[in-house]
Amino acid sequence: MLPPFTYLGLLGFIVFFFIVAPCFAKGHYARFALDLSLLSLLILSVYMCSNKKNYLIIALLLAAPALLRLFFPTTEVDEITLAFNILFLAFVVGVLLHLLFTTSKITLDVIYAALSVYFLIGVFYGLLFTLIECFFPGSFSLTQGIQNETFYGAYGQDLIYFSFITLTTSGYGDIVPLSQPAKFLSILEAVTGQLYLTVMIARLIGMHISQLER
Repeated sequence: MLPPFTYLGLLGFIVFFFIVAPCFAKGHYARFALDLSLLSLLILSVYMCSNKKNYLIIALLLAAPALLRLFFPTTEVDEITLAFNILFLAFVVGVLLHLLFTTSKITLDVIYAALSVYFLIGVFYGLLFTLIECFFPGSFSLTQGIQNETFYGAYGQDLIYFSFITLTTSGYGDIVPLSQPAKFLSILEAVTGQLYLTVMIARLIGMHISQLER
């Protein structure tokens, strides 16, 4: 059993990542600061999975490659790390969703976990968009290429931004998908965001009503 407020800590680290990323978008320490914030998020996510041995083993295997970027700062290593980070985030989202749909009692931890999932979905798609741009340059209407150190070192901040305006269906139009994979993935994310909010709100309300009736 995880200690209370574990999921609040996870949510806090996610918010911290969003605060740190734009502050260190440029400069000599940009890559290190962003890697450190992401590694902190990965470590806490691994800890969140530590209550089950199988979860812990999978989480460690998927999170470990993130350390490669600290010691081997090359484009090839970036691509490998990015792919593993995407798989890791997908795993963490799956673990949290399993918690949310198997628990029968609504608590603050459940609410924190639900909020964390929404943010993690946005980051997951942002990294996936970055990987698409890496292998299919020109997939998005960006003013700077994926090979730019600041841009790629920041895990594609522009594409994480694009991911969240897609997830929330804000649609500012300053970045648009151009390739077919990018377009269809954008559609999938927009649908995912709407379905998640609809289903999760219904789930939380249902649990709350059930608790009141007991």
